[in-house]
Amino acid sequence: MYCEGMTRNPLRLLRPALVVAALASTGSAIAQNAPAVSVAASDKPHDVAWAAMPIDELRRRAHANEVPAMEELGRRLIAGTGVPRDQPTGVAWFQRAADAGSPTAAFNVGVMYDRGFVLERNAEKAVEWYRKAVAGGVAPAKHNLALMLREGRGAPQDGPKAVELLREAARQGMTASMYALGDMYEHGGAVLKDPAAALAWFAITTELELQANHGTDTALSKAAQQRGEVLQRVMTGADRERADTIGETEFKQIVAALQPKPASPAPPPPPSTPTQTSTAAEPPWPGAPAEQVKLVQQALIDQERLHGKADGVAGPATRLAIREFEKSAAMPSTGEPSRAVYLALVKARSQPDAIKPPDPPPPPTSADVAKSMGIKSTETKSASADAPSWPAKGPDQIRAIQQLLIDLKLLHAEPTGTVGPLTRRAIRTYQKKAGLKETGEPSQALFESLKAARAKLGG
Repeated sequence: MYCEGMTRNPLRLLRPALVVAALASTGSAIAQNAPAVSVAASDKPHDVAWAAMPIDELRRRAHANEVPAMEELGRRLIAGTGVPRDQPTGVAWFQRAADAGSPTAAFNVGVMYDRGFVLERNAEKAVEWYRKAVAGGVAPAKHNLALMLREGRGAPQDGPKAVELLREAARQGMTASMYALGDMYEHGGAVLKDPAAALAWFAITTELELQANHGTDTALSKAAQQRGEVLQRVMTGADRERADTIGETEFKQIVAALQPKPASPAPPPPPSTPTQTSTAAEPPWPGAPAEQVKLVQQALIDQERLHGKADGVAGPATRLAIREFEKSAAMPSTGEPSRAVYLALVKARSQPDAIKPPDPPPPPTSADVAKSMGIKSTETKSASADAPSWPAKGPDQIRAIQQLLIDLKLLHAEPTGTVGPLTRRAIRTYQKKAGLKETGEPSQALFESLKAARAKLGG
């Protein structure tokens, strides 16, 4: 029902049924920096309109031991939604659902004990119920249990287990858990201090939280970025390089964990009959959001832009695939499974060579970039004839951009040829100062702009 330090996560990495509400925690470093936000929750099947179900029908199904009905009835009784508020009975229904095997209900009961909501506060019982939810794979339960083990509240202090749980939750998309890992490694205590690991986790938190919110800062992303910047200022070059390595490794593992599992390919559609004729009519667009997402996902899968099966959930892999397609189709980058994206995918499938990547916009002049970055040129000279050109291979392109960022003192790490959180942060910093769109992505247009900025400095 509540998750310490949890911020709203539009990445949709969690199943929507994992949390009923969130309450800001007192005395938690995580909660103080990232206030919790209420989110809807339940593991109920999507083909049943549980929230709109008449109360008599809901009671009948709950008494028939249907777990989703028990959860919905418990929620209504606790909140007083459509029925007189009866919190003790609502709790009893959650406990009954948990005993019937619902990990979400077990998590909710754990939070009630943890926060003293309806039930009397009892840390030991909270740990017991959280463990049941953790066994069912509930990411917020892993997060909350980790914080309790970190503090030794309700159970003996166990720093290594807390880190293990937080990393598991991070791989399920819990940005609050990523932030908590940075906090643990920065302060030590339950684990050994490791500033490089702390910086890596703060950078990952910032990156994924910004991606989740389409580039808009949140309380959590701001806190993570600020703490990362403070750490970076006092670290050696070797530690920064190690932080970048840790960040790249962990980031890749998180993305890999969030990828949908490969599924058997769908059977091919039946061949067209001679009497069938193509028409210019637009393909149908379903009304249900989940079906819309499935349609977009299947189109991405058909074009080998997305791997796995269409599950109707717009997770990070789906949104990343959409953004990459939008970029190739010269569309605004939204990452949203919209009708416009679907129609463009259908068009691309029928005319595979019709859509080409857009030409990069002309870079700003060196004077514009230098002015925006507050740099005064010591001499006026044009770029030398031997200025680096755009490499042909991807890793070499990234190394070239990283070297330019290093030359401009925006990146404090060795060129690796891979894009990690520190590189993305440096790119965003440059783009912001140069008045460019903040994408954090390497490109030829960025390379040319960086090269012009360095030339203005006489490099």
